Order: sequence, then structure tokens, then C-alpha cells
Amino acid sequence: MRLGLYTLRNYIVLSQDGDDGDDYYSSVAGLEKLLNTEQILLADLKYYIETTKQSIEVLEKELLKIETEHQTAANDVENYLTNPVNAYRLIKRLFNDWHKYESHLENAKGIKYHLEQWKLRKSHLHFPSQVDFEESALALVRLQQTYNLDVEQVASGILNGIKYGNDMSWSDCLLLGQQLINVKAFNQTKDWINESMKRYSMEEDVVSDSTESTLDFMEKLGENLLKTGDTTAALEVFRAVVLKDPHRLNVVSAIYNNTYLLPEAYEEEREYHRTEEFKLYEKVCREEVTRSPSEERDLRCRYYWGVDNAFVLSPFKLEEINEDPYVMLLHDMVTDQQIATIKEIAMPEMRRSTVRDDSRGGSKRRNYRISKNAWVEYTRHPHIEKLLRDLHYATGLETQFSEELQVANYGLGGHYEPHVDFYLTGVTEEYTNRISTSIFYLSDVEQGGATAFPYLKIAIKPTKGSVLFWFNLHRSLDGDYRTKHAGCPVLKGSKWIGNVWTHDRTQFAIRPCGLYRDYESSWEYMMVK
Repeated sequence: MRLGLYTLRNYIVLSQDGDDGDDYYSSVAGLEKLLNTEQILLADLKYYIETTKQSIEVLEKELLKIETEHQTAANDVENYLTNPVNAYRLIKRLFNDWHKYESHLENAKGIKYHLEQWKLRKSHLHFPSQVDFEESALALVRLQQTYNLDVEQVASGILNGIKYGNDMSWSDCLLLGQQLINVKAFNQTKDWINESMKRYSMEEDVVSDSTESTLDFMEKLGENLLKTGDTTAALEVFRAVVLKDPHRLNVVSAIYNNTYLLPEAYEEEREYHRTEEFKLYEKVCREEVTRSPSEERDLRCRYYWGVDNAFVLSPFKLEEINEDPYVMLLHDMVTDQQIATIKEIAMPEMRRSTVRDDSRGGSKRRNYRISKNAWVEYTRHPHIEKLLRDLHYATGLETQFSEELQVANYGLGGHYEPHVDFYLTGVTEEYTNRISTSIFYLSDVEQGGATAFPYLKIAIKPTKGSVLFWFNLHRSLDGDYRTKHAGCPVLKGSKWIGNVWTHDRTQFAIRPCGLYRDYESSWEYMMVK
């Protein structure tokens, strides 16, 4: 099955500077729109079945499956949508399966009215694009690789030993394998195809299916195995097909002769993904690499009254995370009321997140940052103004020299690969650099989604209401490359954060330079290894 004219590479090039739609996969908030679409389609399909009373056996069977799935979702929408397997299957159903039902309607008799209704729905409901479909597959692979997840367990709805949802069917696994071939993510393709084979032989409705259907499946399986370069396994499958039906020899031969072998790496699996730095980042996300007790012995948790003792009656709960560069965590700093206000204001303005383009100026989209964000002025509401005011008392910095609050929501496998927050170029007396980063955690995250500092061997799990703060620059105002950090992929949950970047303008009185430049300590981390 061809998923379209454009590969992932073409999509990124063509759409990096424009708005290609809603990008539902990039935030959990966007996925809720798709669930609402499926709810309406379910109602339409149910009405059709009840009124036509003919040629409905297949549809009734599919309806039962989807209705059961959708009811599970309706019982706990957020819990359902924050499961990456559920999110992938929702996108898959709306992008792929509903077209089959539409085709059934077109071939049935006496249903012109229902078909017109469906076409009308398609004009104003939310549907995932091909990009959503492909990116949802890549998100599952990203989670699988980052957290060393077993394919069989993921297909069973089990994430890190916890069962969250329903199993994927053999066709789900096969289609995912085909998608991974399409977007050139070949490293994981074979595992999903093999999982499809296992599930195909185990599912009762498949075992009792016609031989013709079985052989069609095996042909497609052999073709996919051949594309991955596993010619031995492909030939075994083709041999089994011909033994069952010798008349298929010509078809199988044509598939074998016409299928081309694809390279071993996909476009976005850049050289960087093979570096020691990236491997270290994944280990820190998995908590395989942590600091020793001796590296933490001088760190303390304490109450802090703030600048000018402004918070003597309700002191900050300060947890020191790292001494040099300085990283701290402020607990219980944001209230539920503030968080609700921030989300309410930001939601209508959420757009796909971008990264700075130093070569051309402006910004661009890249799939190493998957989320949606909105920029919110602090003056929009007193609750948001209080964030900045409290940050001043907690850090001593002149926070009026801060960029607007950036509110972000991470969707299916949402992440942001290792990067620094300070500017590498373009810093002048007028356009100053980011002296500090403050991440306001606006939600808890059930699994994954930590803020990881690979070189510091730190992974901070988001805790609703807390604020993570660190200095991006040395006292000499040179960039501190030890602060390279990342947003680990969200495995289960919906990650909401608010970013505040404060600039170095007029901060010299609060954080003065030393007699000598102190930037040499981070030189060795400047280049990717």
C-alpha cells in the first residue's frame, strides 16, 4: 500500500516554513479533536447499519470493535490518548480503516443519503493527514528505541511492564511495518512484520479466514521482508505461498524481481543519532546512567525566603540539583489556578513548535522537536504576571528582560533532542543572550518526558507546579555547553510546560563576572562526539 507521493524528507523540506494543517500527532490536545471526529463517525455508521438492514455483516463486526475501543476511550479520554499505542491506532483507523467503510457504502444499494452525509462530514470534521499517520508510526519507534521497549509488549499495550490498553491486531502491526518502510525507518521494520506474522497465526477470525486472504497476506509480508533486505525470510514466505497455490508462482516471481532493496538508515536518522552523546542521552532518559552519591553529597534541599526576604511567610522549597553549572528545582511554585489560566489562554494559539534557523534566519520545523507551543504575554492575566514576579524573587534576576512565556504541549512520543538554549550566533549589545532557562511544569507525566542533561547525568521528572531553573551562560557570558539538555520522549501522559528565557541584559550586578573568563570548563562539550 502506497501512503502518498511524499516521503518524510519531502514533507519536511516543503512544509518547514509554512502551515500544513493541525499536526494532530504533535500534541495530546490535537488528538482530542480526532477522538471527537471518530465519535461522530461512529454515530453515522451506527445509524446506517440500523436503517439499511442489508450487507451489514462486515460493518457490524468492525463497528463492534471500534465501538468497544471508543467506549474505553470515552471512559477516560486523557488516559486513553496519552497511551502512544492508542494514539497510533486512533490515527490509523481514521486515516486508513474508515476509507474501507466508505468504499463499502459506495458499493451498497439504497444508501445515497448516508454517503452524502459522510462526504459532508469529511468537509468540516478533523481528520489526520498522511504526515500524522507517518509521524505516529515514527513516534512508536522513537519510544521503542529510547526506552528499549519490546515490540511484542508494545503491540500488547504494555509500556515498561504496565498494561494500558488493548492489543494491536496483526493488520495494525503489518501496516505499521509498511509505514516504517515508507518513511525509511528500516531498523525496526522486521520486528513489526514478524510480530504481525505471530498475531496473524493466533487470531481466531484470521485462522478461519479463506485461503485466498491468507495467501494475499503472505505475499505482502514477503514483499515487505524483501524491502528490508531479509531475502532469506522473504523466499521462505514466497515458497510457502507457491506450495499452497502453484498458480501464484508468476505473481510471486514478479514481486521478487520488481522489489528493490532499500538502504539501512532512514533520512532523519542522522549521523548525530550514532554519536556517543546521543547514546548517552538515551541512557539518561532510561535512568541507566545516573550520578554517584559522591557527586551529590554537597547538594541540599532547603527553604529559601527569596530576594529581600519577600517570601519569609511562605518560603520557596528549593532543591539543589547541580552545583556547577547551577541547576535547581523549586517545588510547589505554580498553583492549579495559574495552570488552568495558562492553558486556557494558550490553547487557541497552539502551533507546531519550531527551532531557530541560524543559516537563513527565522525558524523551521524539524522532527527532532515534536510538540506544539504558543507565546503568551505576561500582561494577559495577573496569574501569568505572578509567574514572572515570583521567578525574580526566587532567582534574583531582573526578569523583566525575559522573552514571552512559551507554553508547550507534547503529543504522541513528543520530545526535543539534546540542544542548548543560548544563542550560538547573533548576540549583540542590543540582542542579548539567554542567561537562564526556567521550565514551569504544568502537568505530571506518568512515564517518560523527563528533562535530561546528558553531560550532567541528570533526568528531572516533571512534577506539576514545580519549576526547573539553570544558568545557560558562564559568568563571562560565554555559552556553557554542559547545559545541553533534552526533553525525553513522553511514553505515557500529556506533558505541559511553560518556558521562560531571561536575558543577560543588566544582570551583571546580580551575577558579576570574575577576574578571568571561566568558560574553559565546558570547551570539551562543545563538539558532538
